[in-house]
Formats: sequence, structure tokens, C-alpha cells
Amino acid sequence: MDLYQNAHETEHAATLLHNSEAYRQSIYFYCLAVELYLKSKLHLVPHDIELEKSHDTLGLYNALLVRFKPKADFRPMLTRCRKYFNESRYPYSADTSAYTKEFASEFKEFVAAVRDFIDNECIASVDDLVSKHLREEQ
Repeated sequence: MDLYQNAHETEHAATLLHNSEAYRQSIYFYCLAVELYLKSKLHLVPHDIELEKSHDTLGLYNALLVRFKPKADFRPMLTRCRKYFNESRYPYSADTSAYTKEFASEFKEFVAAVRDFIDNECIASVDDLVSKHLREEQ
């Protein structure tokens, strides 16, 4: 399975959790979907191989910014994703009242924005496709 398909399935799982009112868990999956969408285009830009194994969404985004320019600056929300990727999985407090429908909806909207960036702005060129084909033949 490719990373984009994995991201799409993870986003779908997050939406199912969101619709089931499991907001804390949906946020974790929304954040994971963001990471996977960003990683799905990493092969189009020069990057440190360690970035592929990390959860560093800001690093992934910055690597893509070398070549692609999004319509909006995603850094503030990526910082929130990094924070809540961990905190939603391992709540440090018994008080999970912050995980509301509205809060989870912010992450849902952000995933849609990242997906739009990946789908419409991180476009492979003909040279990218030729290079990929040559790598696959080897």
C-alpha cells in the first residue's frame, strides 16, 4: 500500500471516530493522516532519509516547501498536530474535556487542507515520473 492510500484510509478512520463522538482518538488519527499525506510526496524532494521514519511533520512540510508553495502557511497547525498527536494518544491528565466536537473539527478541516495541498500543489513533473520509472526498473 502506498502512503497516500494509507493517509486516505487513516483520514477515513478518523472521520468514523469523529462521527462516533470519539473526539480524542479522532484527533490522533487526523494528525497521523496529515503526517502520511506529507510523506506521500516526500519522494519528489531532496530530504534526509531519517525524515521518512520520523513523526516530524514540520520537517516533512519544510522539505516539501523547498519545491512546492502552499496557499497557506501550515506551520501553526502542524505544531498543534505534533502536540496533540502525542497528547491525544497519551492524555497526561484525567481531564479530557478539551477534546470536543469543535476541537476535533479543526483537525478534520486541517487534514482536508493538507490533502488539497498534496493533491493540487505537489504535482510530479514529467522528469519525476521518468526518474521513478527508472528506479523501479533497477
